[in-house]
Amino acid sequence: MSTPGNVWKGLTRAPALLCLLCLLQISFQTEGVTITIPHLVINATVDENATLSMDYSCQGSPTIQWKYVSDWYTTNITVWEPHMYENTTGAYQDRLNLYENGSIQILHVQISDAGFYVVTVTEDSGTSKEGIMVLKVHEKIFEDLHVVSIAVTFLVFISGFIMILMWLLNKAVEKHLKQKWSLTLQESSDIEVIELQPL
Repeated sequence: MSTPGNVWKGLTRAPALLCLLCLLQISFQTEGVTITIPHLVINATVDENATLSMDYSCQGSPTIQWKYVSDWYTTNITVWEPHMYENTTGAYQDRLNLYENGSIQILHVQISDAGFYVVTVTEDSGTSKEGIMVLKVHEKIFEDLHVVSIAVTFLVFISGFIMILMWLLNKAVEKHLKQKWSLTLQESSDIEVIELQPL
């Protein structure tokens, strides 16, 4: 059976333990890097701009690095520390916008830009976290339809022109045959008239 002294000791330990747990939780929340990626798959069409959105939280000043990863190779796109420095690879130099939240925007994407993009956020202590996104780049459908519609319009125009030309030729042939037929009839009637004249 517990004595009043033991109960008192348990009650005094509970707030101390609770405070210790709160401090540990706060320290776990403030240490490390967290990355939030709203869209894991980004769809874009050729020549559009594709924004690879993300957000991060960490202690101190982070270093943010983006890489392109394919089946055959990995390309460093950019490394930067917000408000400090930026190092962007030559191939992306004029095609990249950087944002303070760690997001990047690739300008005028091409089919070759499709693939996996890895972002790494590293804080001063060396703790880092990675996030992965997939960029899918689609061909412009409306350009194909535009070419097809022009081709169909051209073919309809040509076929209409040919039909009118054939109709005109048919009328010309009919007129020619009628003239020939009437000349033949006139010649045959002239022959008959000549034959019927008395000697």
